[in-house]
Amino acid sequence: MTQSNPRLAAATAVMAEAGALARQLFGRREQFALEEKTANEFVSEADRQVERLIRDRLAVLLPGDAVMGEEMGGAGAPAFWSIDPIDGTANFLRGSPLWGVSLGFVVDGNSRVGAICYPALGLTLAAASGLGMSRQGQPFRREVHFPAVRVAAVGESPHWSIEGIAAVEMTLRRAGWGIAEYRCASIGLGFAALGYTDGYIERNLSIWDLAAGAVICAEAGLVTRYGGSNEPAGMWICAATPEVQTLMAPHF
Repeated sequence: MTQSNPRLAAATAVMAEAGALARQLFGRREQFALEEKTANEFVSEADRQVERLIRDRLAVLLPGDAVMGEEMGGAGAPAFWSIDPIDGTANFLRGSPLWGVSLGFVVDGNSRVGAICYPALGLTLAAASGLGMSRQGQPFRREVHFPAVRVAAVGESPHWSIEGIAAVEMTLRRAGWGIAEYRCASIGLGFAALGYTDGYIERNLSIWDLAAGAVICAEAGLVTRYGGSNEPAGMWICAATPEVQTLMAPHF
């Protein structure tokens, strides 16, 4: 699959290195000073080291491509790479394995290539538009063995109102869905693509939170709707089964 798309090949190669570095940093996370960017949004030197590595590798592999990252910025462009060096920094710092390294290529507002590594889980997902999804480098088909067990995941961006989150969760609960909350969009989107949940819903997340996960979910066969601006917290996404999409229509 990667041979037919040079950017997908580059993303998976870069993610292998970035994931290895992030895993090493996770093992000594207590050494890093904690910084709070905004209320309940954290960053550490680990985030910066991983983003720096990804930028350096992309500059060698695809020197003409524009790059935007969560920690080091970058101007928007019609086509660009979007980096989330450690998505779920709070989980990372607390020692939870539910965090990821995410890299997506966006063209005219649409996610076209994506790779997500979950270093603490030993798992990597990737996809490119029209080429399907891979798990650990092998083609993957989403299957749900117990569809009667209804679970959907909802994000909890600190920029999304408590009332808005509650309204989405209430709609799902009233229709019989259990709710999962991971505090990490790349986990939420990847787990939906893998079939662990029936979908992932979040408002007020950023382009780097969904750039990889959106194309992975779409190539897994989920109905994937998203939009907004490239400003921080300017995006929304609903990647889910048709039944969940119908429930979410009034909210998006």
